[in-house]
Amino acid sequence: MKAIVLRGPKRLELVDIPRPRLTEPNQVIVRVEACGICGSDVRYYLGENPWALHTLGYHVDNPPNMILGHEFAGVVVEVNSPLYERLLGRRVGVQAFRVCGECALCRSGHENLCPHTMHIGHAQGWGEMDYYPGAYAEYCLAWADVLHPMEEHVSFEEEAMRDILGVAVHAVGRAQISPGATVLCIGGGPAGLCIAQVARVRGARHVFLSDPSPIAREVIGRYAGLYAVDPATSDLRETIRQATGEASCQAIFDTVGTEETFQQAMALLGPAGTYVNLAVHDEALALNARALGSERVLTSSSNAFYRDEREAHTLIQTGAVDVRSMITHRFRLEAYQEAFDLLLEEPKRAYKVVFVPNA
Repeated sequence: MKAIVLRGPKRLELVDIPRPRLTEPNQVIVRVEACGICGSDVRYYLGENPWALHTLGYHVDNPPNMILGHEFAGVVVEVNSPLYERLLGRRVGVQAFRVCGECALCRSGHENLCPHTMHIGHAQGWGEMDYYPGAYAEYCLAWADVLHPMEEHVSFEEEAMRDILGVAVHAVGRAQISPGATVLCIGGGPAGLCIAQVARVRGARHVFLSDPSPIAREVIGRYAGLYAVDPATSDLRETIRQATGEASCQAIFDTVGTEETFQQAMALLGPAGTYVNLAVHDEALALNARALGSERVLTSSSNAFYRDEREAHTLIQTGAVDVRSMITHRFRLEAYQEAFDLLLEEPKRAYKVVFVPNA
């Protein structure tokens, strides 16, 4: 089968490799019909290990021969147990991670931080392999008991966005948004847009997304009830004040994670508000202890719970959120370099890119 392999930083290659082999009763093979390029995939491409930074709190070197891709949906074409034969031919979304269920974090309800996680597209938890499973490929491994059967009216591309939407569900859950709240997403990329939509579902009245990218603001403009702000030309505090009558936010979600965005968030976070970082980097941030006054909460959000994935699936199936409108580009696997180049260009020319390996 064809697969895009990450050989090392900025070294992708399309190769022919054997189709994955099933070794456990709960494993299945999914023919990949859609797989999104996640922001974490771009960080892997550049040489980082975002999963380790977010989950373990420190850097872990990436192994060679990673197949990236964890936002995916497709059709089950092979099972490894009679128990799951009913899934053959089913259209499914794939939960790309599996936790041990036995460690202290899993037992205490923090399975999203399980250090023994097996993760498709992240090379995590598999031991040594010739090629680490991922969905930038024609076929990919999956686990039968954590699949999400799709309704017929939902496209593969929409269901593939369930993974990033699950991350958004988890992030919003870290902030306890109250009805009528004002929310800010620093970074208006797909993660920020998904957070904004979930925040609206949870009762937020005013949701702002700050992003210097023209294409990001154009995509955000497709969504009623969301405010797209260019931080280079607009005073964010004044924009929020004019729209809401107040110059602070109950919840701020930072998908950029730089010193600049952290300080920007601290200046806008209201009393009893919550700052949630979704882009942990290995760098120092200056923190004035005054930011902790008025019971403000500074926290991070990592990965997702199983229940977050299920909620994200339901939000897509019911149409409570719109993930279709954020997809701007679709590519076959052969155009992998063009796809990544588009996402890395400044200013960006792509918003959400999806591979369609078997189109």
